[in-house]
Amino acid sequence: MIPVLVVTNDPAPERHPLVQGLRALPALAVQIAPGMDAVNRFDSAGVVVALLDPAHPYAPLVSGRAAQLLAHVRAGGGLVIAGGTLSAWKEHHELLSALGCSVGWQVTPRCEIIAETTERDPLTRRLDASFAIDDQVALFDDAPEDAVPLLITSWRYRPFTLAYRLTVGAGTVIVMPMGQALAAWGQPNLVQFAARAVGAAAGQREDKPINVAMIGYGAIGREHGTAISHVAGLHYALVCDRMALRLAEARTVFPAVRTCANPVDVANDDAIDAVIISTPPNSHAAIAEQMLRAGKHVILEKPFCLTHREADHLIELAAKQGRALTVYQCRRWDPDYLAIKETIASGTIGDIFYLEAFIGGFAHPCHYWHSDADISGGAIYDWGSHYLDWILNLVPDAVTQVRGTEHKRVWHDVTNADHTNVHLQFADGQEAVLVQSDIAAALKPKWYILGTRGAIVAEWRHTAVASRKWSGDLIEERLAPSEALPVVTVHERGANGKVHARTLALPEPPPFAFHRNFADHLHNGTPLAVTPESARRNVVVMEAARRSAAENGASIAVSI
Repeated sequence: MIPVLVVTNDPAPERHPLVQGLRALPALAVQIAPGMDAVNRFDSAGVVVALLDPAHPYAPLVSGRAAQLLAHVRAGGGLVIAGGTLSAWKEHHELLSALGCSVGWQVTPRCEIIAETTERDPLTRRLDASFAIDDQVALFDDAPEDAVPLLITSWRYRPFTLAYRLTVGAGTVIVMPMGQALAAWGQPNLVQFAARAVGAAAGQREDKPINVAMIGYGAIGREHGTAISHVAGLHYALVCDRMALRLAEARTVFPAVRTCANPVDVANDDAIDAVIISTPPNSHAAIAEQMLRAGKHVILEKPFCLTHREADHLIELAAKQGRALTVYQCRRWDPDYLAIKETIASGTIGDIFYLEAFIGGFAHPCHYWHSDADISGGAIYDWGSHYLDWILNLVPDAVTQVRGTEHKRVWHDVTNADHTNVHLQFADGQEAVLVQSDIAAALKPKWYILGTRGAIVAEWRHTAVASRKWSGDLIEERLAPSEALPVVTVHERGANGKVHARTLALPEPPPFAFHRNFADHLHNGTPLAVTPESARRNVVVMEAARRSAAENGASIAVSI
């Protein structure tokens, strides 16, 4: 582990987002010092992170300490300068000169600053190309000649350097005088950049790209391949499918990809680092075990698997093998869900106590494996995999009871239920209901969420794509409700007792967020966005719902 010493005068350092971000990285052993005078020696720390705010009381950096810190860097140690540290050290010209920042910088007033990545260093890979921070920052007229600029910005018609990397003796210094305002650390890109800076200052360098194989090209193969092709640090290397037509399609869309027809070839291919498994759900557990035993990192399409025992076995095996295991819960980044999640987190509607979610319509199910209960696990394992994942993240308390019902009324040529209902009871008394139906002629809202101070309702939009025939006649193709974002309305009770409604603006979804996180996890140790433990909760609920339905809606006790 890399020993990291965070020197800060923050009054609550353990709650500081940067400290929490560093502590989340398993490769770092983080300690905190309340000031430079509290540090006996620097050589016991691989990296020193100086995070000072001149607005708070701080112990001055005495000349002896400055010399010790500089000696630590020149001997091969790392140093990351963040926050308002430059202003706090402005009298130490010799130290700042050695770090390349003695002259030529100015401090802005607190305002919105747009940071842009330079793409000249792996440290900035997979960050957004630009991101805004609410901050007071130091701007450099020019980075040192031998420094590598990492972040830049425009200030009053001029370009300035926001952050740079510099070699000093045998050590590495990263100067990033951002984050003096605590609000700036609410920008995930800044926390991620700073965490990577610590690793870079310790000498970590991003390794070769992760070679990714896909087993089961299917309808989702192009989506994964496109994402991998756009995420630095990943390489779409191999596609495995038993159907020659699909392999031909993969080679057409991704000409550099290799193909094969047998998963054994993937397992035996030493060049493959990670595998995406997109086969039918009843095969997930066996293929994932095969790949984990072969030393591959594994991404499973949703659902994770069909039973909690399969999930437990895979989680245990992944830990034993030291491999990453995650599930493609890509809809955690859907705009309506992100907006709802942020609104709830802000306390706008108070504490959630009741939630309903709905997906469906009145149409014949497909004849693919999605509609076969023995293969898919049942209807609830399809859309339910996404909706229940949303619900379990919006209401993170433990689930104590699950009830499920299923109706087989109309579509007797497929084995999935026509209509399913799942009811969750949580430890603090909250309730959640999910309805999934292929025989709903009238739609319920996608979301109906009640809180102690208000509510959120998301209504489906009925949208048509318009075009013309060769004759000029209008053609309208009605989209399925799930193919368009809903209209999300927040209802708030004001001080006068009246309820006011406003429509939420939905955010832009971050591009390729799941795959970027997966690459960050393997290259930089960033925690997985979708842990296998969180996916296991989903499996437990779905499994319990099907058992309840088989027992005429009996309540099934769980503890997750």
